[in-house]
Amino acid sequence: MKLLFTRSDADPNLYFKVEKDKPLILVLYVDDLFLIGDDPLIHQCNRELVSEFEMKDLGLMHYFLGLEV
Repeated sequence: MKLLFTRSDADPNLYFKVEKDKPLILVLYVDDLFLIGDDPLIHQCNRELVSEFEMKDLGLMHYFLGLEV
């Protein structure tokens, strides 16, 4: 499976891609994955990831590293 993300030069845990002029950002942190972008792109990417990996969708992020988002 190829999701065609580009790895950031600034942070090796940050990946991004642009589809139809809309950005999609994927951030990995230990065993967590955050998707930031347009809802349809997030849902499409999530479906592709779930078809390849065992994952749980925990919904919207409320806390990150002890900070309320």
